[in-house]
Amino acid sequence: MRDNFIAEAKRIRAQRDKRYGNIFKEKDSDLRWVGEIGELCFNGWARRNTALPVEWLVEDVAGNADFIIGNISIGMKTVKRKVAPREDYTAQITAKHAEEPVEHFFFASYEYPRKRLWLLGGIAKEEFLRDARYHPAGDMVHENYTIRPGHEIFNIEISKLTPPLKWITSLGQ
Repeated sequence: MRDNFIAEAKRIRAQRDKRYGNIFKEKDSDLRWVGEIGELCFNGWARRNTALPVEWLVEDVAGNADFIIGNISIGMKTVKRKVAPREDYTAQITAKHAEEPVEHFFFASYEYPRKRLWLLGGIAKEEFLRDARYHPAGDMVHENYTIRPGHEIFNIEISKLTPPLKWITSLGQ
């Protein structure tokens, strides 16, 4: 990951925090800007891999689509991890994002120690919600991750996602 991408992601995140506020008290180690890294990288990748028009919706994104590809609304979701994605990992959204007015979700994983973004794949929102598992507050996802109140999630095995190139090709069909 180039340092200019990280600087741009932090700039976008700071602008969004000013506009929408930051309801969470974060430490100096805040890495919420990985969502913006995902958007920056996805934008370039999508433009290189489809003839469909790609619109990145940078403004008024809170609770809305991040991208429109062709005429399909996309919610881009990026999680941070210490390691590269493994086959048994899941892709997730916070429960409140289940209400987003999008037709598809696309997932990425940011391996922050190596500054590497992994595109995981996409899935129609309807299919995601049908097959995903809901984790309420107090649920232990794994030994290092217990769901806090207000942070409930839906997650799905990454093997159930459509691989990136196959997914973006399917949008034009």
